[in-house]
Amino acid sequence: MKNSAKESSEKLKILVVEENQEACSALEELLKVLGHSVLVTQDGEDALNMFHETTPDLVFSGLTLPKLGGMELLREVKSASGKTLFVMICPMSDPEKIQQALKKGAADFLTRPIQSRELIRSLDRLVNLKKGFITSPRVNETTPNPESDELRISQGGWRKELIEESKTLEIDNNFENLYPLVNFLTEDLSGYQILEEEELIPLKTLLTEALENAIFHGNLELPSELRLENSELFFETAKQKSCLEPYQNRRIVIQYDISRNSLKYIIRDEGKGFEHSEIPDPIDPQNLFQLQGRGILRIALFMDEMFWNEKGNEITMIRYKKRKSSS
Repeated sequence: MKNSAKESSEKLKILVVEENQEACSALEELLKVLGHSVLVTQDGEDALNMFHETTPDLVFSGLTLPKLGGMELLREVKSASGKTLFVMICPMSDPEKIQQALKKGAADFLTRPIQSRELIRSLDRLVNLKKGFITSPRVNETTPNPESDELRISQGGWRKELIEESKTLEIDNNFENLYPLVNFLTEDLSGYQILEEEELIPLKTLLTEALENAIFHGNLELPSELRLENSELFFETAKQKSCLEPYQNRRIVIQYDISRNSLKYIIRDEGKGFEHSEIPDPIDPQNLFQLQGRGILRIALFMDEMFWNEKGNEITMIRYKKRKSSS
């Protein structure tokens, strides 16, 4: 794993769990160069103890570990803390396990041998998630407005039960302010009990990626290859195009409908659309290793339904409430 990274502006406490000593040391070295605090172990059971003792921001874990496997570690971490991000390290020969890890709440995956570019790409995304959704307070955790219906209801002694809601918003191409927007779009979800607490961060992640797709690739018509090759140039180009015609006047329309049984988000941009029928099947495990379209893959694995309109400039995402087994 070549070391050509620069230090990150956001420092994370990271736990690395990898049975291969050489791979573990290489990953530890690069993460430290990037400025993060790193704890390492090669044992899954030891990793779980370290997790409870240190509460890391992020866990990088191999799939196969002594005493406690990577999948079991993922389940334990997610059940203990919805705020710790988890990245599974898997061999390319086992894409089904990667799918399983993503469905169970892993924020991302890496394949062996780990490439520094892929690690930095993943870290960049995870740092932004932490800043946007974990460090920042959620909207409904702030002090209530004295004039709000919610406060009047609680003071009156009534029990508030959310039944359904529907909203439509229009936003511009301000991609630097998406996290507060997504927090707003999800602030009432806990009242509907559609998702488990540990599923809230994955949902917010997917909504952010869908909105980024609409802004960057829809309204601003930026190629996804540019982001992979040079992320700094990608974002600089996005800022420039946001001030130019015809891009600056294009808008994103967001519609969401939430009830006790389901949630639905519809995101439509004003770009030219795309031929979505040519997208590789996101459910096919062999398509996991394509760098482009990973956001769509994560959406498809998390949501129960995902589809586009004919033009390809509108995506609909639906998740149904899971019925708990009575056994």
